[in-house]
Amino acid sequence: MVADKNTQVRREALKLLAQVEKQGLEIAERYRDGADMTGDYRGFRNFIEKVDHFYVFVDLVEERLPQFESDKHAALAKHLAEIRWRITIVEVDTTQIFLVRIGEARKPWPLGSRQFLERRLTRLGEIAEYYDEFGETYQLPELGGALMHAVEDLLKAQITRAPGLDDFSADFRSYSAISATPARSLRRPEDFVTSRGADAARAKLPGYRTAAFRVREMDGRFFAERDSISAVAEACRVSHVSMDDLARQLGMSRPALALILSGSDPMSSATLEGLRKFLTEVRPA
Repeated sequence: MVADKNTQVRREALKLLAQVEKQGLEIAERYRDGADMTGDYRGFRNFIEKVDHFYVFVDLVEERLPQFESDKHAALAKHLAEIRWRITIVEVDTTQIFLVRIGEARKPWPLGSRQFLERRLTRLGEIAEYYDEFGETYQLPELGGALMHAVEDLLKAQITRAPGLDDFSADFRSYSAISATPARSLRRPEDFVTSRGADAARAKLPGYRTAAFRVREMDGRFFAERDSISAVAEACRVSHVSMDDLARQLGMSRPALALILSGSDPMSSATLEGLRKFLTEVRPA
């Protein structure tokens, strides 16, 4: 039974890896040398959302790599790190191009954009830490200190121009403490969870035609069903909330949230209530 489960996990990992490779190629081709990037803020946000979604799937594959034999694990880890780093380079290059172009155009920043830019600044630190930890191990090409400092300076200059708002989404503030929601606050679980073998309840996202969040209950535990990760990613996109932000509000890491949304790990009733509130309260921009 354990062997069968491990085989299934390995197959899922390889399928996810194929999706990561496809997403990475699409991002690299579309944004090569800044060809698809102007000084438009919305276009840059769309780029960052695509990259964030890509990293979620990279995290999902990484979580499954320990199920492979050591040699295979090492080879896949190196391959995945190379794909991640290739897109990280695109991320930094595209960020620089966008900041230069929006600076030249002197376009005004929308309300709430300061938080977004500050997150980009934090992201530079995360990239540097990743290279320090894995750059030599996987022989990753250097980004270059000059480039990183240039992007940092550009971000700091634009942060001073960007207007701050309490948050990108008023709806999101209304449930900032969702990670502490007690289980007894669930009003009608039958509205969004079904027992084993029954049809899954559908909580359609308002204004969307494709994304749906479905949950099933098995032995008293809640599991997300297929496409749930797409539903949440789409909700994050329209509410201007990153997957990292949502994970922090739920009291967990992004990889942990990704495992829950993929159906690999069960979720607590508090997490379920938090996700339900997020998906039902968010409104398209």
